[in-house]
Amino acid sequence: MLSREQVAEFERYAGDLAYWNEKVNMISRRDIDNIWVRHLLHSISLGFTGLLPKSGKVLDIGTGGGLPGIPLKIAYPKLDITLLDSIAKKVQTVGMLASHITKHGLRAVRNRAEELPNDPKNRGPYDVVVSRATAPLVDLMKWSRPVLKPDGKILTLKGGDLTEEIRQAQTKFRDAQITVVDLAVRGVDWFTEEEKKVVEVTFPSKIIAEE
Repeated sequence: MLSREQVAEFERYAGDLAYWNEKVNMISRRDIDNIWVRHLLHSISLGFTGLLPKSGKVLDIGTGGGLPGIPLKIAYPKLDITLLDSIAKKVQTVGMLASHITKHGLRAVRNRAEELPNDPKNRGPYDVVVSRATAPLVDLMKWSRPVLKPDGKILTLKGGDLTEEIRQAQTKFRDAQITVVDLAVRGVDWFTEEEKKVVEVTFPSKIIAEE
């Protein structure tokens, strides 16, 4: 259950995102009327699965407009979240949006995911890497593995038939454990109509990907 303060933070963020999206394209403009369901609710649905810890260090790869990182910070304020994107305009804007939510435990960083292990300030290690339809699973796994704690995990929001994407990822990372959880929210048909899912990935032995 969200507090009044959290609801007010979501309202401010939704308004900020809609306003700044006209100036810096961060989400599809066709979705601007669906911010609450397709962006905010979708982001915090990671927590509905029971797979997301309520505290710890989280890296949001390809955050764009702060999704899913900012909604997760609002819903789970004990998380310490780094919002990562490679596009300077997006990082500058999302950093401003993040500052409207909190001054602590939420920051925007400009870097490429594959370069993060070389960044001494932001390379982790992280408890969780989150992402929302940023890249194929195999790429997300390649970028995330070096910055995760040994018992860390990836939680990524995806949709549709993931059979081939998972096959490719499992071939590359043979010892990875990949679990798919279907998302369903009572009264919101969009999740089931679009076959929305959370994919959880762990690396029990931290094995190196096959070349």
